[in-house]
Amino acid sequence: MASETPFARIRALDVRLLAAIAATLLLVIGVMWVVPTTPNSNSFTFDTARRNISNARPIEFGKPVEGSIVDGSDTDFYEVKVQNPARMDVHMSCGAANLIPALVIFDASKNIVQEKTDEYVRRPGADIDFSFLAQSNMTYYVQVSSQRNTTGPYTLTVIVRQP
Repeated sequence: MASETPFARIRALDVRLLAAIAATLLLVIGVMWVVPTTPNSNSFTFDTARRNISNARPIEFGKPVEGSIVDGSDTDFYEVKVQNPARMDVHMSCGAANLIPALVIFDASKNIVQEKTDEYVRRPGADIDFSFLAQSNMTYYVQVSSQRNTTGPYTLTVIVRQP
């Protein structure tokens, strides 16, 4: 038996063992292919700006703000402070025909004041317009996101007028 060739020894091995070795090699090669090997690959940073209410970006009334939803988990928060009771008009225009918009307004206690999501699922690229009565000396938060993992640019405008 000692005179067997190396090829004969390999043929005598169990096929499951060979399959396990091949699968391991493919897995290692696949991971090495996917893992980035750039100079910055060891210093990945996650951009948390505007991804939650505590990082909300303040916006001015009547001044359009441009943003972009870059992936399905992306969400932008904006902060709006109202001094006197007023009617707040919110307008979001989609900059991409495939973006399915979602817009939610929260009060300072993080309660939902207004939500515009379900009616836009079948209308990708649609603009959102609505208004609500804002209370005096109150901070509101506008959450802009997308539905069904769509992405694209948008423009948000908040206008305050007399009720």
